[in-house]
Amino acid sequence: MMKRRKAGMLTVIGLSAALMTGIATNAVASPKEPATQGQVSAAPTSDQIAETMAKQLGLSDATRDKLSKLFSTDGKQIQSLQMKLNEKRRELNSLNPTKKGYMKKVDALADQSADLTKQLTIKYAKSRAELYSLLTPKQIEKLEHGGMSKSAAK
Repeated sequence: MMKRRKAGMLTVIGLSAALMTGIATNAVASPKEPATQGQVSAAPTSDQIAETMAKQLGLSDATRDKLSKLFSTDGKQIQSLQMKLNEKRRELNSLNPTKKGYMKKVDALADQSADLTKQLTIKYAKSRAELYSLLTPKQIEKLEHGGMSKSAAK
């Protein structure tokens, strides 16, 4: 049971990471330099991820479209939280330990980072729950076993 949960969680995290990588790649690209074809196609889009899942899990077109929308919407929200969290990390790293009030600033940034981490964790969990709500038990089983049914995974 624990292995199934772990596999399912890893699959969802992997898909989320792939989606976030694509969004982050576009966000990091310098606005002064146009993105090259390699940069644009470096990571799969929400549509591509949904299409791959649809093929692996045997999803209907309607479910595939819902997944694509879910990945797109949640991906943007998750990206925003990740960017805020990264900004807090940069602020923390830029602090000088020899300056007055250093620990007070560290404490405040740690609290803010903890809040953002909590929001991010909850968003990932909600996204996973929404994903699972769109799938049948058999599709969930396939998802948790890397595209194979439980009996084929053994």
